[in-house]
Amino acid sequence: MNLRRIFGVGTPLLLLIASIHLLAQEPVVPVPPVPTATQPSAPPAGTANDPVRVNVSVDLVNIAATVRDSSGRYLSGLTQDDFTVLENGAEQKLSFFNHDVQTNLSVGVLIDTSGSMRHKLQQALQTVREVSLALRPQDEMFLITFNDDVEVRQKFTKNPDDIVRALRGIRSGGETSVYDAVQAGIQEMKNAKNGKRILLLVSDGFDTRSKSSMDQAVEQLKRSELQLYAIGIDDDDNDPLVLRQPRYHVYLFMLGEMTGVSGGQTFRMYTGRNYALDSIAALILEELHEQYTLGYYPSTPKDGSWRTIQIKVDKPGSAVRSRSGYYAMPLTQ
Repeated sequence: MNLRRIFGVGTPLLLLIASIHLLAQEPVVPVPPVPTATQPSAPPAGTANDPVRVNVSVDLVNIAATVRDSSGRYLSGLTQDDFTVLENGAEQKLSFFNHDVQTNLSVGVLIDTSGSMRHKLQQALQTVREVSLALRPQDEMFLITFNDDVEVRQKFTKNPDDIVRALRGIRSGGETSVYDAVQAGIQEMKNAKNGKRILLLVSDGFDTRSKSSMDQAVEQLKRSELQLYAIGIDDDDNDPLVLRQPRYHVYLFMLGEMTGVSGGQTFRMYTGRNYALDSIAALILEELHEQYTLGYYPSTPKDGSWRTIQIKVDKPGSAVRSRSGYYAMPLTQ
């Protein structure tokens, strides 16, 4: 079955977030319920099994880019010559190019277990379980839960059974520390062994408890160079159960700000609706394996400043999503 047709990833079905701050970002992808019936030139040091992983001692800037055509389908088969990378408006010469669908992943999952997730928690846990089962043997995952506090329930593991066990016995309660959880996830990701590193946040997206702010979380994401994806689970106003209780709607602005700056994406689900959760997991992982990795040596010395990145593809109607920039920190001796 065509996953893109199931989940409406195509441009016609994308929902625009009604915030002026998000007009320039890719829209939230709604997840519809299931009906009831090339070789790199001069590549830096890596590994045979993980060409995306580069030597941290080099001055290379790496960018993961998702490219879609005008119908929302992934554009495969592009070559290095199809891409133009601009840093602060100046074109850069690509030194590394990769589009390996077998690239190994390091995935960190952050699950909201606050009181507002009471009727959404099982849906969240089952989705994460399906993501863990869909990973490949060389992929790895860690699991963090958060409410008033942030807890690392499972450190990096390649065994999906470890994740399944860590998901048992989780209960909802307390307030929500989204921003603190993101910073904890960034810290835990320093133990990753694979080159492509992703955080997956599952939440109803309204922070009430963090010691840090959204701006601080966004700043940490920019410095970490990780990609953040989010599954926002929203209350369904048409669900009779929801109508009898306080409703908590996904804070799409916050999720959009954090995923947008990192080059990730927000998916939206609703409580009480029937989803093919294994297909949702496959959809998210498909995007990660379809991405292109581009690398270049900056044409000006690194001075610690924030530098914007723009990627263009020489294909009519194509759309590119990547992180918005990076801090050009000089190497320490």
